[in-house]
Amino acid sequence: MDYGTGRRNTERTRALIVADFAALIGVAFHLLSCVPAQQLPCRGQGLVEITRAGVDEIVSCMSSRANGAAPSRDGALFVLVHRIKSTSKAGHTIHDNGLELWRSNGDGSAWRRAAVAPVDQSRSGVLAPDGDLLSCLWSASEGRPFGNVYWQRFEPRTEQWIGSPMLLAEGRHTSDQFGVSDLVRTEGGALVAVFGNNADVRAPVWNCPWSTGMRWLGSGCGDQEWSPMVQVNVIPYGLCATAAARGHLVDIVYRTNPGDAIHGLRTVDGRDGEFVQESEENAGQEPAIGSWIQNQGVLCIDGTGGRTLLHVLADYQSGAGRLVVSWSRPGQPVRTATIAEDPPLEAGNNTSFHFTLARGPGNQVFAYFAKVSEHFANLWQCLVEDGLPVGAGKCVAHGKPNDFFMQTGMHHGDALTGMHVVTLGRPAAAPGGVVSAFGSWPARTIWSAPSGR
Repeated sequence: MDYGTGRRNTERTRALIVADFAALIGVAFHLLSCVPAQQLPCRGQGLVEITRAGVDEIVSCMSSRANGAAPSRDGALFVLVHRIKSTSKAGHTIHDNGLELWRSNGDGSAWRRAAVAPVDQSRSGVLAPDGDLLSCLWSASEGRPFGNVYWQRFEPRTEQWIGSPMLLAEGRHTSDQFGVSDLVRTEGGALVAVFGNNADVRAPVWNCPWSTGMRWLGSGCGDQEWSPMVQVNVIPYGLCATAAARGHLVDIVYRTNPGDAIHGLRTVDGRDGEFVQESEENAGQEPAIGSWIQNQGVLCIDGTGGRTLLHVLADYQSGAGRLVVSWSRPGQPVRTATIAEDPPLEAGNNTSFHFTLARGPGNQVFAYFAKVSEHFANLWQCLVEDGLPVGAGKCVAHGKPNDFFMQTGMHHGDALTGMHVVTLGRPAAAPGGVVSAFGSWPARTIWSAPSGR
C-alpha cells in the first residue's frame, strides 16, 4: 500500500498549516492587545463546564459521530444539550425532554442557554454553520413512542428561530420511526440532511429496516424545496451514519454488509443532490480475523481534502480492541493506522460514544477519546496527519471514572476553531451529568470562505 502519496504534498499542506497557525496567532495577539488579561480567566488548553444536571434532571451532549456543536460567524460557539426533567404527578413519573442550544460568551470561558428546540419532547440534534445563520436538525417524539425529524434555521445575532420547524421525516408507529444522524453544508451552500430509520420495507424508498436516508436542499432553493427522501445504503442495512463535506461533495459513511463488517461510503454531489457512486465503497479496511468493527465511526475532512474515519477494530470478545483511523484521498487506497490500544473494546453490534474527531490546521485532525480500560476517567488527544499519528497520544485531562464516557467533536470542514470537543461525564458525584468543552482558550474561529448564502 502506498504510504508516500500524501507526503508528496508536504510543501503545500505544511504551507496551509503555517497559514492557519499564523492566522490564529494574529487573531490572538489582536484580541489580547484589546482585552485586559483579567477578563480572560480561561487561557490555554483545558476543560470549561457548560452546564450540569439539576435535581431530578439528566443532561447529555450529542452523538460523537454527528456535529453536536458549531461556531457562528458572529464569533460565538454553540453546543446542543439534551435535558430530561422528571416530575411526579398522581403517582406517575413524567419525563420532559428538551433540546437546548447553549452559547459561549465569545472566548468560550462562560456559557448560557440561548434557546430551546420549538417542538415538544425534542432529543438528539445536529448543528451546521449556514452562512450567517445556523441550521439545526433534531429528533422529537412529541409524546409518542416513535420519532420524527425536524429542521429549522437559527439567527445567532438575535437568538431567534427563523420561521417554523419543517418536518423532514415523519414517523407513524414503532416500526416506522426516524432519528437524526447528521447535517452538512457544502461550500456552494447546499444542505444534506441524513437520518437513521427503523421502518418496515416500503417501496420505493426503503428496501430494508435499519437504513440511512437522505434529503437535499439545493443552494438558492426555498426552505420548503427539500428533495424527496432516498435511501443511502444500497446493500441491506446501513447504521449510525456520519457525514462531512468536501467542497461541493458530501461523504456519508455508515456500517453495512457484507457481514455487517464494513463502513460503507456513498457521496452526494451538492450541486444536484445525486449520488456519485451506484453502490457502496469501503471507507475502512477489509474485514480480517480478529479485526471487526462496531456500529459507529466518526468522519472528518481535513483542510486539504483528506478523509479521516475514526472507528474501532476488535474481536467479538474482549482482549484485542483498538481505536484506529482509516484515511484516504479521493482516488487513492484507504490505509488504516492504530492510534490507541484499548483491549476491552469488542466488535459487533455495539455503539461506543467515547471517541470523536476535531478539525485541525492543514492536513491534520485531532482524535479525542477515553478508554474503556480506564473506565473513561481520562481524556486523550492524538494528532493525526494524513492518517498517521504524529507521536503517541497524550492525556490532556485527568478525571474520575465516567468523566469522559461520551464526546462530540468540532469537525466542520469550513471552520477551524479553538474549541475541539464537547464531553459528557456521569461521575459518582454528579450522576445526572456534566457537559463540558475542551479546547484552546480563548477559542477563536477561522473561516475558510466568506459566509455567502
